[in-house]
Amino acid sequence: MSGLLMVGLAACGTTVSEDSPELDPSRTLYVMPFSNQSNMPMAQSQVEELVASVLSSQGLTVRVYPKSRISDVRASLEPELRQEEARAWLAQQSSGYIVQGAVHEWQYKFGIDGEPAVGLTLVISELNQNELWRGSASRSGWGRESITRIGIKAIEDITEEINWR
Repeated sequence: MSGLLMVGLAACGTTVSEDSPELDPSRTLYVMPFSNQSNMPMAQSQVEELVASVLSSQGLTVRVYPKSRISDVRASLEPELRQEEARAWLAQQSSGYIVQGAVHEWQYKFGIDGEPAVGLTLVISELNQNELWRGSASRSGWGRESITRIGIKAIEDITEEINWR
């Protein structure tokens, strides 16, 4: 069965991804707008920046689309404006990979402890939009843990599944 899904369960997190092709680590990664499917306003902007940081920490060259003309608040209300601006910027870039995805959950759970919980999907594509790899991660933490810390860990978990030759 090609594209067999791999599920890993570690502590309070899960990752699911297809097998990664060998990707060239010398190519630039262009982080594009993520969609926000969570109930937390502007979660996509937080995840975009965390994804860029985690990939950069792995020694990869990362460029995030410019956000200068459209504020994060306006992009949350009208995501198509940010998509248009990002696509125009991407058209001016040299060869590389596109990194985009979706935020499914980004919240502190209700209750006494208020545990952080995150869920996201990453997609890596060629500049022509040909999808190369896709993976998802979810993670929850303990009360008083930062949602950013849990988000970084979920992103690290899923990016470990990418095969950089």
